[in-house]
Amino acid sequence: MADGMDASSDGRTGNLLGALVTALGDAQRAASESTSGQSGATPAALTYLLQEPGAGIDQISGSLGLTQSAATRLVDRLERDGKARREPGANGRKVAIFLTSEGTREAKRLLELRSGLMGDAMSVLGPSERTVLTGLLERMLAHLTTDADHGQRICRMCALDECPKQSCPVDTAVVIRTKETS
Repeated sequence: MADGMDASSDGRTGNLLGALVTALGDAQRAASESTSGQSGATPAALTYLLQEPGAGIDQISGSLGLTQSAATRLVDRLERDGKARREPGANGRKVAIFLTSEGTREAKRLLELRSGLMGDAMSVLGPSERTVLTGLLERMLAHLTTDADHGQRICRMCALDECPKQSCPVDTAVVIRTKETS
């Protein structure tokens, strides 16, 4: 085992990581659904469209892991609820999806909520522990990122001002993976 860990402590660490991921995921999902009044992919769609205004249905489906028809129904629902609007795409053949002011406000509330949940989880760590955690998370995210669509799914609810593209380990991994496969 690396770094002197034995199999039992490695298993325990993995179990603790899994429990943390589950707890944070459950808390984020519950808070997002209560804030937006929507379940499923709707909160992620709102935050994704805040990051990627003008995305098309194909980009939304890939980034959220939905089929084209499910992404179309999701956009229909967002449009019907007054949270998004369709506009002609750049090539005139596809549509571009933009958030309305209501959709933008809701997406920002969702990101603030997520930030609060993550901040609360990290509040038990001191500054040096947070620095170590940041480095570990960067390495793990880079290792797990398989391609551009996967990277978009990983970062679909990220606050881009907190992790700009030039310092994002997921974006860096996508660039490296793309070079490896070309």
